[in-house]
Amino acid sequence: MSIRQPKPKQIRLPFSVPRPSRGAAPEARICGICRKRDSQYTCPRCNVAYCSLDCFRDEKHSQCSEPFYRTTVMESIASDPKADQEEKRRMMEMLRRFEDAAAEGDDALAELEEEEGDEDEDDELAAALEGLDLDALESNQLFHLLPQAHRDRFLAALRNPESDDAKELLRSATERSTVDVGESETIPMPEELPWWEAPEIPEEDAPPYALPPSLASEGITRDIKPPEGTGVKLAYNALAICLAYVHTLLSFRLPSLSRAHLDSQAVSGDEVKEELGHVLPFLLEPRSTVRYESARDAWAAVWEAIGSELDPTPTIDLLIRLLTPLPGLLHPPLDTTHVPRILLLLSDLYQLFAKPKPGAAVPRKLAFYLAALRQLSRNDWLRLEREIEKEILKLQAENAGEGGAEDRKENPLYLA
Repeated sequence: MSIRQPKPKQIRLPFSVPRPSRGAAPEARICGICRKRDSQYTCPRCNVAYCSLDCFRDEKHSQCSEPFYRTTVMESIASDPKADQEEKRRMMEMLRRFEDAAAEGDDALAELEEEEGDEDEDDELAAALEGLDLDALESNQLFHLLPQAHRDRFLAALRNPESDDAKELLRSATERSTVDVGESETIPMPEELPWWEAPEIPEEDAPPYALPPSLASEGITRDIKPPEGTGVKLAYNALAICLAYVHTLLSFRLPSLSRAHLDSQAVSGDEVKEELGHVLPFLLEPRSTVRYESARDAWAAVWEAIGSELDPTPTIDLLIRLLTPLPGLLHPPLDTTHVPRILLLLSDLYQLFAKPKPGAAVPRKLAFYLAALRQLSRNDWLRLEREIEKEILKLQAENAGEGGAEDRKENPLYLA
């Protein structure tokens, strides 16, 4: 009794398929699918010449491409003795999802391919971080451990605060109430934004801001009588102090130097003083005679000190971000019962350094600055404010001329 083999099913193609030629090597053929480019490949099922993967996947060629993918996956599952049941199940699920997406159309298939790419990146990230003590790593070390795709996506979010990724980072940061610092210990995330970012006129539905520091009492400066004009001469040093203050608080995720905020972030006053001393040595050195002659001299010195402890060097974008709060700290309020916020900032630092030694060199120096800066007129404050604004515009122009930070490495500073 003979067994008849079933007759092969006839495949109807929406394009003509050339018959293979014999003898001499065939000349270059035009792609049988797009009809635009020279073909480099031949489909093993229908013998059509095609030029690229896009053409192989084209809808006109789906009667070959879809069975090819299905057969490839099935053969891989059957031939791999190391694949466990879970892995085989995942591969079958992936195949089913691709088939469903292909049936729904190109948009669904593209979305699924992007999803699969994200999963591969997540696997790469998990492999890179496996076995590491993340709590012991500094932010720069952790950043360099990330796969390149994750770094690029993170930096793109920094450059474009309006992007979906940036908004998602902000949302996840604000929704998270604690940060892990050990197996059983957590630090609550600050629930308030830095006090210096609060608008002068309160806005409806505005996010919560930390309370501004209290102005140092008049008793602290009552006996200090700086010579006339001292305030103008020390104004640029005060700008450097502002920059160091903002940098330090953002680095430690502190909305202010109040004891409550220091405790909530598990940051000691000595840690803050140490960072300020590194960035601002003239403040902590009792016999320092440093005096800056311009706003650029002031911010350049602080920025150089910040960059000396980072690798790679931070970019102009981050410097602009650090300078941006300064005009608001310098602006003299119309209400003469209030003072420029820079005096509140100096008062915050005074309270930090005055405990437990109110008569030490740094508190005395800060008290002298407070007394000297009270000599400045409204026009003096406005002149300083305009000078800083011009510096920011210059830096923005320089940054735009260099193409921004796209071609340079960045440091993830000042992130919640």
